[in-house]
Amino acid sequence: MSRAAVKSLNHVAIGVRDLQASLRFYVEGLGMRKTLEKKTSDLTPALMRLPEGTVGTTVFVQGDSRIGQLELVKWNLPETDGGSPKRPGDIGMGQLSFPVDPEHIEEVHGRLLEMGYEVYSDPTTTIVKNYGPVTLFLCEDPDGNQVELIALPSPETVREFRAGSEA
Repeated sequence: MSRAAVKSLNHVAIGVRDLQASLRFYVEGLGMRKTLEKKTSDLTPALMRLPEGTVGTTVFVQGDSRIGQLELVKWNLPETDGGSPKRPGDIGMGQLSFPVDPEHIEEVHGRLLEMGYEVYSDPTTTIVKNYGPVTLFLCEDPDGNQVELIALPSPETVREFRAGSEA
């Protein structure tokens, strides 16, 4: 029996206060590329249960893999949550995580520091049980959303790590 399934993540949308500040972080800071900029469509309010006349400017950014995009949206709506981003333990999106090549994680960390962003720590390496070593650090985007940059082990390293832990 065949079963319909989701193939991959298309995009995640986040509302932003300042579209240019967000683009600076994601494009200049993280090295993503801008793939599309547009106004939301006339169908958006009805499809999203928003007040009539709601419009937004939306910009999509994406990494090299071309799988999954981040949609940054500046709405013409008043902020209703006091401007507080979600945090671990809150219901809803608590963190965005982006893979970074191991040889580039220090460079991305340094660039974000130079650009003046809130970076929580130096890149730290830890062992993930049944997976292997990962190097990561966390920071905040201009709206205070928590962003994780993580260097993941190669599939070969994961296999070797798992084979070694079974012995």
